[in-house]
Amino acid sequence: MLILKKTMFLLLNPTSFLSLLITIITLISSTASQPTYTYLFCSDPQNSTENANYDSNLSALLSSLSSKASLNSFYQDSSNGIYSLYLCRGDVSSDICQTCINNATKEIQRQCASNGTAIIWYDECMLRYSIKNFLGVYETFPRFLMWNIQNTTSPDVNNIDVNALIYPMIRDIPYKDIMYGTDKSPSHDGSPNTYAMVQCTRDINSSNCRSCLDDLREAAELCCQSKIGWRIGAPSCSLRYEEYEFYQPPSTPVPVPSPQGPEPVPVSGGNGGNNTAKIVIATVVSSLAVAVALLLFWTQY
Repeated sequence: MLILKKTMFLLLNPTSFLSLLITIITLISSTASQPTYTYLFCSDPQNSTENANYDSNLSALLSSLSSKASLNSFYQDSSNGIYSLYLCRGDVSSDICQTCINNATKEIQRQCASNGTAIIWYDECMLRYSIKNFLGVYETFPRFLMWNIQNTTSPDVNNIDVNALIYPMIRDIPYKDIMYGTDKSPSHDGSPNTYAMVQCTRDINSSNCRSCLDDLREAAELCCQSKIGWRIGAPSCSLRYEEYEFYQPPSTPVPVPSPQGPEPVPVSGGNGGNNTAKIVIATVVSSLAVAVALLLFWTQY
């Protein structure tokens, strides 16, 4: 009975109903937009007596770095003997990039505040800093390596599909402006599509990018030829291969609509307010089926 009374109250009060619906949608959107944490590495503990201002200098540098993420998918900076950069995955939006870097700067300081070198990876971005100047130097350690526990149908045979998909990307992507690329191989003989991504940080040159990707590919081959999916990341580059589309496909141009005829002239009759009310009510009613289900679920907990 209590659930029914709450539901009837909201249905009879469109403002309350819409407010709750907006709150639910906001919560769902906020959760969905959070970056996916992957791995963290910290080293070089700092002596606080020798680096009295280290924490504040690091915080200021990372704050400055984070402020750039809404406009740049890659940025590098240095200040007071600390070097840093971030890189967002080439397909993510500026909003997701900003959110990911904001999270990364908070988490890396929370877990590595006393360290002179740290790097954190998410699915959507990577952030690193160090008291050693790494800018322009390609590095393949530290690294993380993850794989799907499911094997291919022929685990004892080299995965030709992986090589055929990734080799051309390693050859070509280092010479692209953003050093990022994705590709997929079409299914054949009933096998699923496969998808791959390669990316390098843009502080290194094309030759170093290719060397970095080759190093990671060789490491992945040693462990993961029999797996249907894997990923490997290093400070300067990353590789990923899956049987599902894990990145955002390139956007296609939105077709321009054809010119429309003139808007119909409203008929005067003094009931403009009533027409407006009918439109609002119709909009609310059209969402009723979904809303009632959400409300019933909501009020049970």
